[in-house]
Amino acid sequence: MVLAHTKVGVSRRDSVRRLYDELVIGVALNNPEGSYSRDVRLLLVLRGLRGFGYGIVNTAMGLYLHSIGFSLLQVGLVVTMAGVASAVLIIAAGTLADRLGAKRPFLVLSSGLSIAFGLVFALTTSYPLLIAGAALGGAGRAGGGVPGGGPFGPVQQAMLADKSSPARRNTVFSLNALIGTIFFSLGAVTAGLPDVLASVGYDKLLVYKLTFLLFAAISAVMVILSLMVTEERKTVSAPKKESAPKSDGKLIAKFTMTATLNGFALGLIPLPLITLWFSMQYSVSDALISAMIGFSLFISAFPYLVAPYLARRLGAVRMIVLTRAFGVALLMILPLMPVFLLASAVYIVRGVLSSIGMPIRQSYMMGVVGEERRATAVGISSGVGWGIPYALSPVLSGYTMQEISLDLPIYVSALLQFANTAVYYAFFRSLRPPEESSARSPDHFELGNS
Repeated sequence: MVLAHTKVGVSRRDSVRRLYDELVIGVALNNPEGSYSRDVRLLLVLRGLRGFGYGIVNTAMGLYLHSIGFSLLQVGLVVTMAGVASAVLIIAAGTLADRLGAKRPFLVLSSGLSIAFGLVFALTTSYPLLIAGAALGGAGRAGGGVPGGGPFGPVQQAMLADKSSPARRNTVFSLNALIGTIFFSLGAVTAGLPDVLASVGYDKLLVYKLTFLLFAAISAVMVILSLMVTEERKTVSAPKKESAPKSDGKLIAKFTMTATLNGFALGLIPLPLITLWFSMQYSVSDALISAMIGFSLFISAFPYLVAPYLARRLGAVRMIVLTRAFGVALLMILPLMPVFLLASAVYIVRGVLSSIGMPIRQSYMMGVVGEERRATAVGISSGVGWGIPYALSPVLSGYTMQEISLDLPIYVSALLQFANTAVYYAFFRSLRPPEESSARSPDHFELGNS
């Protein structure tokens, strides 16, 4: 009994030590694997810059379009068209990157398209051109958990997985999500500058245009950094049965099915429309809404630090399902909140619970799908599964909010997200990634053992 108790105590101390290593970003002086390669660091910097840029434009876009006279339906249509175009780019990038054996060109292309997005919004108010600019730049969250859509998501995630060991993959993806979310939150706060500066005499629309120019400049820097990422172009031969097993195709189909439910659900409450929902529901200023969104995203970033630990303790699939289920419950009660302060609190906590599993979901897919089909898996599940449904639902949501009920899209979104959670558990509860061996690691406990 004493020996057993001692072993449990030692294993728990090891758990704390491993968690500490993850909390300090895995840089252990006595562990050569603690430091990340130059390419991984560049990919993480790219995620941070993209997060900041899209934090600005995703938060500001709906408010800006509404302020220059466009209706909720028209705002929803912009997001829808951007999502459709983004889905096409995601699918193309994912499949072509694997077939060509080259991912870096698509990182460069993604940043180049973002430059066009920023310039169009800064230089014109023509509705057709605004739709075209948003479509080129992948406005919204059409990339399936990646700030902004387009080719960036599939290739960046696949390159991170390629350059990380299975044991470190969850930590790297969690760090990737942490950096992206923190900088996205800073961008969301920056999006409130037009409202703040307008209160002291500046032209609000002019400041909005300057923020879009800032986004274009950030995207230009990303082009340069993308070119600095090294990549050995792989020689791609004709596919063989053993190199692309049928099980991969079935897995990709399942990931695509769950992403379809999730994409349509979250497309009903995209950031450009949820900011307008808060504005119309509680009659608060744009600056206050931007600050709340930014704070929500900033707070939701830090749980990513413990996501790898929770995934080891609960198992990746169980961790994803439990956190998502609690987040959906909070979304369901959001419209019932009588004042902005309470609604903000519910929205913030819901955001934490819903997003903490995101890097583990990405890492999990990279772990169970064959290496040679990683970009394809992200491209199809994010493009066909997430991107197209996410693109179609904002225009329905905008119409519903304008003509039927301001709250109805939130309730429907919550129901669909609950269905997604149930289907995800049914599909993957028995499938473990490589790092979850049948013999549990010393720091893994069943729920009843702690």
